[in-house]
Amino acid sequence: MALNTLPATAFADDAITADKINLANTFAFTGTVTGVPSGLNKITSYTIPSSTSEFNLNGIFTTTYDHYMILASGLGVTSSGGYWSIRLNKASDNSHITSNYVNTSLAYGGGTTGAQRSGGAWRLSNATTQYAVTSGEQAPMIQLTVFAPFLSMPTKFSNFSHYRDNSNSAWYTEMNMGHNTDNTSVGGLNFVADSGQNAATSEVSAITVYGIQK
Repeated sequence: MALNTLPATAFADDAITADKINLANTFAFTGTVTGVPSGLNKITSYTIPSSTSEFNLNGIFTTTYDHYMILASGLGVTSSGGYWSIRLNKASDNSHITSNYVNTSLAYGGGTTGAQRSGGAWRLSNATTQYAVTSGEQAPMIQLTVFAPFLSMPTKFSNFSHYRDNSNSAWYTEMNMGHNTDNTSVGGLNFVADSGQNAATSEVSAITVYGIQK
């Protein structure tokens, strides 16, 4: 007679070991599997509104994680020659940290170029300015890692992006890294376009924030 289920007392706690389970099989779980580290845990997602020049993501950094990954797609500009920058928002009151930023980049778009900047924000397209977004594929893709923002120590970042250059319409792939020495606990980020620019969005204009498991 076939059995559909077995009582919990049918097996000792250590009766079934890993060598008795074929991990090549397909398992269908209907409940919640716990105790399995996933590496990245999704915290929130945000749809980038069109016709906006600034927005905030607050409350995304806490004591739960030390480091974070942020994926953004479709963060373009409406006019050629523009760019987006990021400022840190204090955990205490969400106010912007407006000084002590440094970032250095290396980019390739038919030739190699680089730039180092310091001032009131981290510039995302640091090597050059962006081409106006007229179709979805031109909207820059961003993979940003923020290191130890919630701790009262210098916050650092690394960013990989792909976008179109304003000056010669070449496609740039850029590695961009930097730090801020304000030594303040950071709870969020402020995204701001340069003067006169707005977000040029597409069908995939979104930002997703992940905590990197300790």
